[in-house]
Amino acid sequence: MSGKSPWRWVPTLYVAEGFPYAIVTTLSVVLFKTLGSGFSDTAIAFWSSLLGLPWVLKPFWAPCIDLFGKKRAWILSCQALMALLLLLMAPALSFPSGMPFVIGLLFLAAFVSATHDAAADGFYIIGLSEHEQVLFSGIRNTFYRISQLVAQGVLLSFVFFLTKRWGISAQWAAFLAVSGGLFAALFSHHLFSLPQARTDLPQKGGPFREFARSFGESVLSFFRKKHIIPAILFLLFYRFAEAQLARVAALFLVAERVSGGLALDPAQYANVYGSAGMLSLLAGGIAGGILVAKHGLGRMLLPMALLINLPDAVYVYLAFAQPVSLWNVCACVALEQFGYGFGFTSYTVFMLHFAEDSGRFRTTHYAFMTGIMALSLMLPGMVSGALLEHMRFLLSRFAFLLPENCGNYELFFLWIMVCTIPSILTIFLIRPFIHPDFGKKAPEKK
Repeated sequence: MSGKSPWRWVPTLYVAEGFPYAIVTTLSVVLFKTLGSGFSDTAIAFWSSLLGLPWVLKPFWAPCIDLFGKKRAWILSCQALMALLLLLMAPALSFPSGMPFVIGLLFLAAFVSATHDAAADGFYIIGLSEHEQVLFSGIRNTFYRISQLVAQGVLLSFVFFLTKRWGISAQWAAFLAVSGGLFAALFSHHLFSLPQARTDLPQKGGPFREFARSFGESVLSFFRKKHIIPAILFLLFYRFAEAQLARVAALFLVAERVSGGLALDPAQYANVYGSAGMLSLLAGGIAGGILVAKHGLGRMLLPMALLINLPDAVYVYLAFAQPVSLWNVCACVALEQFGYGFGFTSYTVFMLHFAEDSGRFRTTHYAFMTGIMALSLMLPGMVSGALLEHMRFLLSRFAFLLPENCGNYELFFLWIMVCTIPSILTIFLIRPFIHPDFGKKAPEKK
């Protein structure tokens, strides 16, 4: 690796990971809801979750990144293409029949972004030492989430404020155009700041049969890893509650009060996530990385599992109280986002730990884990809208146990608290084979 400091490229690299993911999987929910697309909550949750499919399937083309070309070249190519796709989405919203074209571009953007993620994660692994990987895990997670909150917070709010006299469709078009410009700027930055890693070399090429053999070997070697079953269960269920909450929380915040929501407009929604949420997530992610680096992964598993789950209770309060004050809503979102930023650190550090003995397939194995991570969000998210709409019917037999003013949102968020239980239990599956001091800085030799 060249002498360039990781601070020059790690934060911005993970901004480039999180920014398009926020647009494709999160802001698409608000876009469909506020544009009056005619989609029901069930349809919006289903299709916005299905847009995450490329992140699930990326392990099946991730070997191409190992076998062909340099990871640095893959990163730069994907960033340039992402800028183009975002710029193409903007004018499509101006046409009455442009929504199918936008949805198609969103699927393409998801594919490009997923490929970029696999290359970026591989570059992160080969470019940093074990201690640097752990130390920067909180930083990269934080900037990944900050980029999502900037996309759905600060930037969205700023663009909607400047274009408040325009129609909602024109406002969304302006946001996508500005997003494309910012992604072009990220490409320009990484063109000069991304270092040349000595180990960033493609594996030796060969005929298609050799490629197929290598790919099959990478797949089989992953599923033959020791402790693979508890590891997969952890990856699938650690965010079981969050996966359902993420879709419905966005719908809840912008839904009309008569239907149980908080009736935030897109600018207010952006302000909530772009101020209190962003700062709290930053604090949580950095604190998580520092504490894992200080105490090791093993000692931090339980505190992180509790803190990523228990703050979800703020949505139970918001649904029942329906506060009018944005300060009240911001405080609740801040608490939940701090817990998420803190608790998610253990998830990514675990993936680094599990890929440690993967040899030449470390990048591919890490991609498999991120694919499982995406699946753990996609499947619960796809059914979350249906659960929301039919919650009262599903719980009708237990109506006598519930308050009379329980609507679907109230019931759904109570259900989320039940879903935190399997999430917390998953840490006891992986704790027996986790090295307790993984990521902990070794004492300096005198």
